Amino acid sequence: MFSIQDILYGGLVPAVVAAAVVLVAFWVLPHSLARRYSAAAALALGLFAGYELLDLGPWLAETHWHWLPYAVLAAAVAGPVACAEGVWLFERPLLYLVVAIGAGWFLVPDWEDLQPSRTSYWIGLSIYLVVLTGLMEPLAVRFKGPLLPAVMWLTMTAAAVVLALSGSMRFAQIGIAAAFALFAIAVVGGWLADRFVVTGGVFAFAMAAVGLLMIGRVNSFSDVPMVSYAIVPAAPLALWLTVAGPLSRLTGAKALAVRIALPLLVLVIAVAIAVVAESGSSDEYASSGNVLMYAKCSV
Repeated sequence: MFSIQDILYGGLVPAVVAAAVVLVAFWVLPHSLARRYSAAAALALGLFAGYELLDLGPWLAETHWHWLPYAVLAAAVAGPVACAEGVWLFERPLLYLVVAIGAGWFLVPDWEDLQPSRTSYWIGLSIYLVVLTGLMEPLAVRFKGPLLPAVMWLTMTAAAVVLALSGSMRFAQIGIAAAFALFAIAVVGGWLADRFVVTGGVFAFAMAAVGLLMIGRVNSFSDVPMVSYAIVPAAPLALWLTVAGPLSRLTGAKALAVRIALPLLVLVIAVAIAVVAESGSSDEYASSGNVLMYAKCSV
């Protein structure tokens, strides 16, 4: 499905760039700045590295999806700023909403035959970004270290798989770059342990995941349903099930296993829905082809 070049250039290089950004940030910047900016900058720059090395699009945007790296970069700046001390609680979603609306203006195509309408996609994208970020940030504060970045890595990997199943290979390559960057962030986060928190990078992750899947959806002619695209970015929210209730009382390896398994289950369901939809359409196409072949032979 993916070539060696995709994995080496589109994967390993973004991972190296992302790891280097986090390490340099904690080495050079004050601790408070490094904690807010490192993950966001690592994801944005890792994505840019893969985008450039795989020649996935021009630097000067010519169509709607060319704006995605710049939307992620804008989110990588807004996220850490919103998490700064002194920012009021209501100011965070307001800042996210402004950036999300601006990003949606560029990311959603203006095709007349777009269904649902451009306005619907624009509003839906903006609301999804703000709500997802708002619900993930408390998880980032609670789960310091590598756990949440690892779940984000799994989520972006699943996004790339869904995009590949829908026939959007170019967008799947972008997803690979982001996934490898998040994998590197998780690895370095494990080394930094409780000193590392991904709070400032949550908005950039949301922009990359939701924006990329929205772009893949509007550019796909596959039978992969909307629900597959919509479920994937929300998978990290399954961690809330371990914050309260019986699952919150688990400790050690059991707690870690459950915290990985719950989001992974959501992702498996989303990918399975896409696989079933695509296999169904392939069977239908094959059946129609056999019928046509039989008709030709009969004639």
